Amino acid sequence: MKRFSLSAALRGAALMLSLGGAAQAQLLSTPQETVAQPILKGFAPDGPVLRRGATTITLDVAGGHVVGVLTETDNLNDLARGIAVGWGMGEADVPRLAQSLGQPQVLAQLRKGLQDFSDENATDFFVIKASGEGAATRYRAYTAVQIWPDSAFPATKNVTGSVGAPNTLRIFSDFQCPYCKQLWDTALPGWEGQAGVYRTAHYQFPLDFHKNAFSAAEASECAGAQGKFWPYADVLFDQFSSWTRLDPKDAPGRYSAYAKTAGLDTAAFKTCLGQRTFKTSVEAQYKAGQALGVRGTPTVFLNGVKLLDYRSPEEQAVVRAITRATPSASSVIDARLRTLR
Repeated sequence: MKRFSLSAALRGAALMLSLGGAAQAQLLSTPQETVAQPILKGFAPDGPVLRRGATTITLDVAGGHVVGVLTETDNLNDLARGIAVGWGMGEADVPRLAQSLGQPQVLAQLRKGLQDFSDENATDFFVIKASGEGAATRYRAYTAVQIWPDSAFPATKNVTGSVGAPNTLRIFSDFQCPYCKQLWDTALPGWEGQAGVYRTAHYQFPLDFHKNAFSAAEASECAGAQGKFWPYADVLFDQFSSWTRLDPKDAPGRYSAYAKTAGLDTAAFKTCLGQRTFKTSVEAQYKAGQALGVRGTPTVFLNGVKLLDYRSPEEQAVVRAITRATPSASSVIDARLRTLR
């Protein structure tokens, strides 16, 4: 199925509702928590399937948590209701969403098959299809957690932890970002201390309003070329209050001083930095991050799932459960998507 750009009407409605106080998204909740939503009052549960009249809502579960919600119905109100289950909306939101779904330009897209992310953060996606005409029209909608495959991430040598570790953390970071320094000082030591549990990869995402972030990213890549990315990154964050204040023209000299501190071949480092050897690589990592829904730093993915709060052990436990389960969340979601093509 082709991925279409979400219509302004539908995306606008989703954004408006989410900003209007909608409940916390129900994806990744337990089946019991999902079924207990007031919005599903009147539906008869039969395991992971809920029925009311001509409408069926099926919960796809992996590792004890809901990873996808399939809605099959003959009316726009229940189509909106099923989507709202996955998005964590309330009863009052259903009519407005149904109205957006019923707009002619949206219905035209549904007949072709509409697939998109629910918002620019790309933490979940939906597929909606309409078939038949008039009273025989049927709708199918599927909302699910977005789990990115390894191939979606750019190649990097800036990796630490055991090759055989069952979990992979991927950090998109900006060396001039104070919140990234906070991650480096607090969460990262814990992950590095569990090298057999987590393999951690770093990706560059220098924000354009941080005047020295891009050059610092290039400097860290030059260190990485000598196999010293992590110790050099430690120095950058340790000296955060020093180099971040510099005029950009003065920063390279400080980076070279840090290269000596980190045990690098300073001559090779200066050549690498002066020739901007890794400029293209940093740009490619940034672009890849944008495609993955990275909008700020730090952004952390665990086993392909973007974490809403990397500091939350509960969220990490849920993501490990769904991605390490048999069958895994990815397998469950992919199997469902095949039925929608």
